[in-house]
Amino acid sequence: MSVRRRRFCVFPLTFALLLAVSFSAGAAAVPVESTGSRAQNAVDEWLSAFNANSLQALQAFADRYAKRTGSGPQDYLEFRASNGPMKVLEVRSNTPEKAEVLVLGEDSERAMLLTAEMDPAAPRHVKVFQLEGVPTPPQFQPVRMELPALLVQSTARLNALQASDSLSGTVLVAHDGRVLLQWQGGLANREQHVPVDAQTQFRLASSNKMFTAVAILQLAEAGRLALDDTIGKRLPDYPNKTVAGTVTIRQLLSHTGGLGDFFGDDFEHYAASLKTHSDYVKRFAKGAPQFAAGSQDGYSNYGFVVLGRIIEAVSGQTYYDYVNEHVLRAANMTETGFEPESVDVPHRATGYTLVKGLWVSETKSLPWRGTAAGGGYSTAGDMLKFAEALRTGKLVSPVWLQQATRPQNHKGWYGYGFMVQGEGRQRQFGHEGGAPGSNSAIVVMPEQGYVLVGLANVDPDAVGNVINYIARRVPL
Repeated sequence: MSVRRRRFCVFPLTFALLLAVSFSAGAAAVPVESTGSRAQNAVDEWLSAFNANSLQALQAFADRYAKRTGSGPQDYLEFRASNGPMKVLEVRSNTPEKAEVLVLGEDSERAMLLTAEMDPAAPRHVKVFQLEGVPTPPQFQPVRMELPALLVQSTARLNALQASDSLSGTVLVAHDGRVLLQWQGGLANREQHVPVDAQTQFRLASSNKMFTAVAILQLAEAGRLALDDTIGKRLPDYPNKTVAGTVTIRQLLSHTGGLGDFFGDDFEHYAASLKTHSDYVKRFAKGAPQFAAGSQDGYSNYGFVVLGRIIEAVSGQTYYDYVNEHVLRAANMTETGFEPESVDVPHRATGYTLVKGLWVSETKSLPWRGTAAGGGYSTAGDMLKFAEALRTGKLVSPVWLQQATRPQNHKGWYGYGFMVQGEGRQRQFGHEGGAPGSNSAIVVMPEQGYVLVGLANVDPDAVGNVINYIARRVPL
């Protein structure tokens, strides 16, 4: 998997999503002591180039260590733009053939395990070079703060991001339903100079996977489907019979079904032809799965589109009608929707992506219409209503919500349609979303009563980093 910004998802709250950053370069904010180990030298050089933000140095690393090219150096610069330079926390292992170093993104505060493994058949070349999100060890976690001071600091960070033209969006912090902080800044439409306000509707990217999960859980709770039903049981005409007979709803919900993605560099050329969930199934169902169902984790936008089609087949309604009636209206969400991009939605923000240092309107990555995998739009206020409806049992029962918001995949970062993290007092669930011109992050801390919402109409991860900054510091 490339580190190029993925449409509809950014790196999850639990940081357990694998990033195969094949063949790139960099050194550390805290240098690793040189040992002469080939693998350690590769790590040092990669971190040096990465932290220097040097395209030339990254390319030099690729030329030196790679037998073939994987993701390009420019992809790693995009990754650096959202995570910041990397600080070395500790060396986990160091042999001539393999080095593992725990690093921390200074802007994202995400802990990642950086692994370099040399190729026995070509000792000068890197066989495996990857970053894998891992939980931050307790000794490296930030100190909890008093709430007033945290809100002041967070507001200052947001104002600084806006002043540097790095962020336009909104952030909301609530405790037991009471809003403690509501910040808006920047422009919803730069061409018309429309400022962001409380009514601005931002694209959610992957965060509306939570709506899809709630719909499936409601149907399961009502006995209209079972999580261990196969795709074929609910979609008898599904084109790929092998997949239909082996992949279950549970596996689709937890990203263990192996169905992969539908975004590619040519997405803009066929996006307009994909107007319904059936259109996606017709185009992508025949592809071979990435791995055997249930055998591993693999984030799958297409898998959630299939869940959307299952909701339609079981309920007899379109995905949009079902979600509007049973999720949005049930939570009293009046400013959330999925209208096509061709429809004028008065308060919907225009998305902007950074190109050669300038913000330009982003349309290439947009689907014709939001889907069960992502692309709907909402306000911070509506997403607070959604979170509160979840917390108070208005959408699904506490028993079903507990299942959905506990680890259900192999590496423990995903439940059923929710990113999950922590235990006990620190338990949290929610979702992040990211695409060019869109960034969202919703965190619910059920034992503490906190709800954090961040929405932006610029590239990831400025608003997501602020939401996670707050979540790591709120008093318990």
